Amino acid sequence: MTRFGAARLGLVGLAVAASLAACGQGEQVASPKDPSNESPCDLVPSQTIHELGFHEAGEETTDGCTWKSAGGGVELAVGVEPERSVQDFRDEAAKYSDFGELTVGEHPAVRANSGDPKADGKCELVVAANAEQAVSAKAKIPSGATADPCALAQRALDAAVPSWPAAE
Repeated sequence: MTRFGAARLGLVGLAVAASLAACGQGEQVASPKDPSNESPCDLVPSQTIHELGFHEAGEETTDGCTWKSAGGGVELAVGVEPERSVQDFRDEAAKYSDFGELTVGEHPAVRANSGDPKADGKCELVVAANAEQAVSAKAKIPSGATADPCALAQRALDAAVPSWPAAE
């Protein structure tokens, strides 16, 4: 092998190593947060929960915490996605008919929905808490309502992100 061939092989090896090092890395976040040790029903400040129209305590579930309106027609579920990053959702963007990039609380986020949020009355937003962890907010409103479920999810996350502890 010539010196030129060895040098080129070395550069290819470096490129492959860099690509492999990038694999598994999630979204880079300027001010990473770590909400994983928070109680699920404390992920969104209680003042925000009340401002959004939820006056009952949230119910802790296996996926996080769910708040329901007095009549039960409006719901908000928020939970940590410990094994998924925002990049994981981007990688699966093709499976969502409603997918978009946005910023929530100065953190990168995505809207990932199987249907039309306004028509279906359901919306999921996922925000990057840190490079390897995301938090989802799923809002549900009654069919035919004029409110935007994505706006409800975003308002909750906009208030939630700054309240989470900084990642170490």
